[in-house]
Amino acid sequence: MRQADEPGIINLAAGVPGPDALPADSLSQAFGRALHSDGAALFAYHHPEGDHFLRQHLADRLHSRGVSPLTPSQIVTTTGCTQALNILLSLLVEPGSVVACEAPAYYGMLEILSTLRARVLPLPVGPEGWNLETTEALFREHQPACLVLCPTLSNPSGLTLPESQRAPLVDLCRKLGIRIVEDDIYGELADSGAPRPLLHCDPSGEVVSFVSSFSKTVSPGIRVGYCVPGTLHEAFAARKCQQDLHSCVVSEAILREFLAANALEPHLQWLRLRNRRRRQLAVAALRSTFPENTTFIEPEGGYMLWMNLPPQTDLLSLRERARAEGVVFASGNAFFTATPDSPSIRLNCAKASETELVRGIEILGRLLCSHR
Repeated sequence: MRQADEPGIINLAAGVPGPDALPADSLSQAFGRALHSDGAALFAYHHPEGDHFLRQHLADRLHSRGVSPLTPSQIVTTTGCTQALNILLSLLVEPGSVVACEAPAYYGMLEILSTLRARVLPLPVGPEGWNLETTEALFREHQPACLVLCPTLSNPSGLTLPESQRAPLVDLCRKLGIRIVEDDIYGELADSGAPRPLLHCDPSGEVVSFVSSFSKTVSPGIRVGYCVPGTLHEAFAARKCQQDLHSCVVSEAILREFLAANALEPHLQWLRLRNRRRRQLAVAALRSTFPENTTFIEPEGGYMLWMNLPPQTDLLSLRERARAEGVVFASGNAFFTATPDSPSIRLNCAKASETELVRGIEILGRLLCSHR
């Protein structure tokens, strides 16, 4: 993140969109409407659980994705998705608790678990999803306190849990008494539109606690996330209030007006096309410049590419040589709790310009091929 805006760097590392991907004009107009309608209240304290009308918009959007109708009182806004994850995991995890998660998994979530002194149970994921029989055996053996997963366009793998496995996974966790923390931050970036979340399979809120944000779809700078804690609502809301009283009033009002103007859907349609073009450019460059025994799977949306490099690759050396030529990327080791079997990297296709994206990949390919 410190390198995110460093001049002269082709940043393929930080998982952030480029400035040209942000709906700056629409957000500016939304701010004007919020200021006009809210007046001085826009700069005052407000409800600890968030702007009521924003939460109504969030409930309506989730309902359009197949989730049972929610009321605003079942949703809590947060400062980004990270705060939502932090609070949920702090409620569910004690030192020594086992937490099941995907392998590879988002490094920020692994850092939260490390701070909580949890023990991580990695569950390898692939294009076909999970083997539920193997998963059940692991759950029974290790008895995790919770399962954390990003079922749509998982970061960093880009994989999406098949629809056919979603309800069975929720049923399995219900049977074994395991809380699911569903991170849906990339759900709206799926090329075919946002699929039904796991929350759809749990109307009672006893199994799934849902978190998301608008950092990847609208703006990371406004820092608006949210959580549907389910039966953990009261504990979550209290912990949230203890942390910061409430999230940013101005940001929530801007997002509320942005959603009220129906600006999200056309922006998402454009953004999905932008991301697809970036991925296509990156894949073409990878295929023409990377070593033949590099493997990767093209995701069905989003802007991340995850790849396994040739076994002899020295990642530390590659990082240093690439940095010397002005290119940075995310090393795969950061997404595991132990050294993985093969060297891997994650590339972000969304921040660099199209020209820089291709040039950065070509530089990496040349460096890889020169040290085979």
